[in-house]
Amino acid sequence: MINVDDEMNHDVQKTRGTNIPGCAGYLSNFERLWSLANVAMVARIVGDVSKEDLQQALIKARHIHPLIGSRIIFDDRNVAWLSTDDVPETVLRIAQRTSDVQWQDEIRRENMLPFQREIGPMIRFILLYSPEVSELIVFANHSICDGMSLAILIRDILICYSNPLIEARVLNPPTMANRVPKGSFLSRLAKKAVIGYYNSQWKNRPHFLNQADYNEVMAYYWGKNRHSIVLLQLERDEISDLVARCRENGSTVGSALTAAFLAAYQDVVGPFPNGRRRITIAYDLRRHLGENVGDVFCFFAWGTTFPFSYDERKSFWKNAHDLHVIIQKKVGKLDASNTELFYFDPGLLDIFNFSPFLHLVPEAFNRTERLAALAQDTKNVAFSISRKFISTYPSAGITSLGCLDFPVTFSHLRLELMFFVPPASPFAPLIIGGISVGGKLVFSLNYVEPVEGESSSITTNMIKIRNLALEYLGFPEKANDIAI
Repeated sequence: MINVDDEMNHDVQKTRGTNIPGCAGYLSNFERLWSLANVAMVARIVGDVSKEDLQQALIKARHIHPLIGSRIIFDDRNVAWLSTDDVPETVLRIAQRTSDVQWQDEIRRENMLPFQREIGPMIRFILLYSPEVSELIVFANHSICDGMSLAILIRDILICYSNPLIEARVLNPPTMANRVPKGSFLSRLAKKAVIGYYNSQWKNRPHFLNQADYNEVMAYYWGKNRHSIVLLQLERDEISDLVARCRENGSTVGSALTAAFLAAYQDVVGPFPNGRRRITIAYDLRRHLGENVGDVFCFFAWGTTFPFSYDERKSFWKNAHDLHVIIQKKVGKLDASNTELFYFDPGLLDIFNFSPFLHLVPEAFNRTERLAALAQDTKNVAFSISRKFISTYPSAGITSLGCLDFPVTFSHLRLELMFFVPPASPFAPLIIGGISVGGKLVFSLNYVEPVEGESSSITTNMIKIRNLALEYLGFPEKANDIAI
């Protein structure tokens, strides 16, 4: 495929990257868009985990997957490069395990500790330890990895743990921008013209923020809000029943679960507002490109966004079938609707990505001179782009990693469950992440709720949504009043 990013084609990247010590590639604008978000994967492990052996496995995994030990270097054009040079060692934080739900509190804690992106690493590891059962939490900045990367990483860590003498072959990450769809010539021309106008306006009134500004805003945001999760879990026999029903009705498990959550949300909360009745389906590029890139650790996900509303006039399974048909068509042709991001000036992209926080935590914008200057420049083009972006932001985002063909036994350890935790959004009420390993399927319903005030009512609604989704899928007996 041809690189859509004319300003950073492969030859330019190769030439300029030689000036970056330890260069491991550059962050495309699409990857950079996720630099304010974090993503996590949790593995529940049965057996007594040796902390020392796990630490050695992390060291070997970092050799296999270079971006585990990376940081960001900004060049004189504000292009963000990933570098493995002079990055601190990987640290494993260990805490005593006290409950099955403790891992959620640990993810909230990690959200309150911003990554020092220019120092690195941009990933953290936590082991909630008990002699019988432990959780390994991998928490990362979303710009360097996707959900599948985290699942692959946990698998490789456990392989290195159980086979300490295994050869550690380096899997260098590919360049995402060279592989995404480019769209038609006319669509690219139109996008370039419009975004070129925005870029020229931006260059007249630019703003640049640094790590200190980022830290202030994130501290205020996560001080007022928290990432909460409600889980839907199915066992092996229940999955078999659901797969059979999906086949009978021309759907897949992922499409059926998505339709069930959409139907349940509509029943509990009501329809999404006009203009927001759109959903985003994220998918793994590794499965859809005509090349074998291997089990690389990097951001290698793409997404398709389209209008969809659950139609109460049709049966549940008809809705699930219709949704499946749309997803297959969109994913099959690698929808190019997001490629306009590649044409934005990186500095403009950073600020329009950052500007919604001015309304979410305005008090944070008095903390530094740069934040105050940005807050006062309300007519800046970054704010107008941000408002348009939010006004059409999809109301639901779904990522299903599917059924992973991973081993579940690693020496004396057994991989019991995995939980995929995509970033929760204040603008999208439904953010869903699914993963199935070892015959067990878990979907997480992720949302933002205030630390004080209406948090309990939001959680109550989310539990109702999960329970109704189970009913639509044919498992009403699994409904309960707890989040997990």
